[in-house]
Amino acid sequence: MNKYTKPGRQAAIREILAERPAADQAAIVLSLRKRGIRAAQASISRDLREMGLGKARVEGGGYAYRPGTSGTPSPAAVEKRLRSVFRDVVVDVKDTSHLVLVKTFPGNANGVASLIDSLEWPEILGTVAGDDTLLVVVDSPSRRAALARRFRALLQGS
Repeated sequence: MNKYTKPGRQAAIREILAERPAADQAAIVLSLRKRGIRAAQASISRDLREMGLGKARVEGGGYAYRPGTSGTPSPAAVEKRLRSVFRDVVVDVKDTSHLVLVKTFPGNANGVASLIDSLEWPEILGTVAGDDTLLVVVDSPSRRAALARRFRALLQGS
């Protein structure tokens, strides 16, 4: 996984927190920098939120970011976030055979794909994302059509 992509950065964050809890986001930024990954604190904050990570009490009475602290966001929270992201960055949705194509503004496809993957909807087998386009692989043509309609509804703000 490319460490310069969002999924690569998030994988590195998981590794860092598995090794040792971090007292604050600045510590995560520093640990990433030591691994050759440059990221702003704001990016780390968004990553932690998307990953469902928060601070939890640790030995000694303090708080730190660590794996499993907030669990994963609820399906309703993820869907609400997806609705907002679709309105903000998705340009178009098209479907064919077992695929749904989602067009985004440049630089946003990975974030949208990550949200879609976290939905864990049974008809979605996975996503593949580029810079401004992502493909959603669906388990059947009949469910693909329904999923495309659902995405279009998100795009319309319904």
